[in-house]
Amino acid sequence: MPPLSAWTPDALLKALALVGAALAFTTGLVQYRRAQQWKRAEWVAQEMKSLFGDPIVEAVFLMIDWGSRRIALYPAQEQESDRSVLLTNEIVSNALMLHDDRPDGFTALEVDIRGAFDRALDGLERFHSYADAGLVELRDLRPYLKYWAVNLCSPQLARRSEHRLTRLKAYMSRYGYEGALELLQQLAAAERAFAADAADAADAAAPRSSANAAPDGPLRR
Repeated sequence: MPPLSAWTPDALLKALALVGAALAFTTGLVQYRRAQQWKRAEWVAQEMKSLFGDPIVEAVFLMIDWGSRRIALYPAQEQESDRSVLLTNEIVSNALMLHDDRPDGFTALEVDIRGAFDRALDGLERFHSYADAGLVELRDLRPYLKYWAVNLCSPQLARRSEHRLTRLKAYMSRYGYEGALELLQQLAAAERAFAADAADAADAAAPRSSANAAPDGPLRR
């Protein structure tokens, strides 16, 4: 490239115009991507609101979270006393058994529990299809599903074969909810990696913090 002093005014103006155009393009591209991220975040929030706003889905997540609790499995019932039933780990676990293990079929309550889980898992399958198609990323779904992903898929939580969550994973694998299970497993793995990175960062910072601390200072609460 010739030195700047050798450039003609016309060539200098053209070069400056090209630089300006490149900067404008880069700025526009960054703004476009940010706008797309905001739109995607808003869309995911709306979809999640629709999913978690369903009272049947809410009942399912309570069944996942609690081993024994009264849960509003029948929110459409007129009488408030008829909306909730006491559901235990055993009741939910039995409801989620595979057909092969229940040749005599299921009770009416168990059928309703299975129907509720199908409704919630259909929603999770939908999010898996969004992620699989590249419409959303795991980081978009993480704030909403990480708790449930870790609760269901954490390898550190060893459970008996008759536990409701153990049977839920078998239910998902058997009845066409492999995508939902894969999504939760991916989110759980991402949480483990995030926690490991945070622990490594804390360990790396610990010596510096100890060196700078007063030897006999009061503990902070």
